Amino acid sequence: MLKPADATGPLPGVLALHGHDGFKYYGKEKIADTDQPPSAAVRVLRDGLYEGRAFANDLAAQGYVVLVPDVLAWGSRRFPLEDMPPQITSGVDLEVSEDGNDLRATAAYNTAAGHHEHLVEKYCTLLGTTFAAVVTREDRIALAYLLGRDDTTDRTASIGLSGGGCRSALLRATSSELTAAVVVGMMGTYNSLLDRNVVSHTWMLMPRMLPAEVDWPDVAACQAPASLLVQYNRQDELFPLDGATSAHDRIAAHYAAAGSAASYIGQFFDGRHKFDLAMQDAAFTWLRESL
Repeated sequence: MLKPADATGPLPGVLALHGHDGFKYYGKEKIADTDQPPSAAVRVLRDGLYEGRAFANDLAAQGYVVLVPDVLAWGSRRFPLEDMPPQITSGVDLEVSEDGNDLRATAAYNTAAGHHEHLVEKYCTLLGTTFAAVVTREDRIALAYLLGRDDTTDRTASIGLSGGGCRSALLRATSSELTAAVVVGMMGTYNSLLDRNVVSHTWMLMPRMLPAEVDWPDVAACQAPASLLVQYNRQDELFPLDGATSAHDRIAAHYAAAGSAASYIGQFFDGRHKFDLAMQDAAFTWLRESL
């Protein structure tokens, strides 16, 4: 939980949602500085995706109560290697892989956790749910906690990159209590992914039965005219530009049909999969206007 040290009254609340990143050893630490210095692996990830910034702290400094929760399977909620079946952990050094300051050890854990996600989805299917549904339920609980605090107003938003953007879109779709949502580097159509990017994506993006009924632009826009910002990267290696453009047009059409075209903003930036400083600053400006 982050907020300005000199805050004297209630502030709008923001859920800052960490991404998937193929990196489950850490969760909140990827986007927020804590009382411990970031590990070498986290610094490498931040440099590549966020231009080195722990954006949750900078966002809080602008006048928000920011909650950065670890969601199931990441960080403090990660599955211990010893709880994973040997078919998944074979070849992983169980002794060194719990050292979060060891780049090689962290990478070994993340590799095992990537394979383990398939097993998590299997269990979710057997239990009548999906990994996406479990994650979204936890994010709604986090939102309820944020709204229930004495130091927050009833104005709240969510923001996240990639898997965090997926979480933000799902929260926007499943909660009418959320004032505004920012989805970064995570929007396209299933058709644009089929031949190119299925192998690259998490089960959160492909929950059972969803693709047969609706596409991601429909999910993101289903609470129209509620405020929504989606940021796209033109050279995003995970979300091809044709699918991003189609998604943008489809979301815009939903908002126009709802009679509030201005409540949706789609911003396109040059570059690969990222949430760099220019994108962060643009998102912060939009949040300030929305909250």
